[in-house]
Amino acid sequence: MSAPACKKVIDLSHPLAQNGLSYCSGHPHFRSEQVLSLAADSSNVSRLTLGSHTGTHLDAPVHFIAGAPTISDVDLSLLVGPAIVLDVRGKAPHSTISWADLAPQAEQHAWPGAAIALLCTGWSRHWGGDAYMTSPRLGADAARGLLARGVRVVGMDVFSVDGGAPANDVHRLLLGSGALIAENLTNVEALLGGGTRYMASLLPLNLAGCDGSPVRAVAWGV
Repeated sequence: MSAPACKKVIDLSHPLAQNGLSYCSGHPHFRSEQVLSLAADSSNVSRLTLGSHTGTHLDAPVHFIAGAPTISDVDLSLLVGPAIVLDVRGKAPHSTISWADLAPQAEQHAWPGAAIALLCTGWSRHWGGDAYMTSPRLGADAARGLLARGVRVVGMDVFSVDGGAPANDVHRLLLGSGALIAENLTNVEALLGGGTRYMASLLPLNLAGCDGSPVRAVAWGV
């Protein structure tokens, strides 16, 4: 019997590095500090400092809605499943992604129940620089269009689906409708073209009662 073929897993997560990068005011910066070493203690152990929305992460509904489900409450089955990848590259800085931008592609897909929608703006190329904060944002009409097609998770390669708008209306719309939000994805371009169908996994840490969690976002062809 021949060995089963190994599937290619595509990493959609930014590395957490010692530069302490954080794009949102007031959010903790990532730090990793060695507290035990092989030489002195027979093992390496590090102390990590990070926020619940550090790097590639998932927003729980309670992030913006009082009394809503926390990250330890979310239905994990929503976070592993078929992914529909939508190409919205070419949008201008600070522009809005409308349903008109998504509809031509959306109509080409058969939307499975509880789908994961991954929007590729191409903005992850600016990660680490000031231009990352000039990303496009998701419009409310686009969010409603995705929800109407059964989307339960929206992932984007930007720091915020609201693009920093202080009202965070799209966060509230999606999270208030029972959907989840993944932000700071990267390498979504690798999923475009070729006609391949993808599965994705956006599983968070099991942080009891927390408002979000870093994730190791991945996808693979099926």
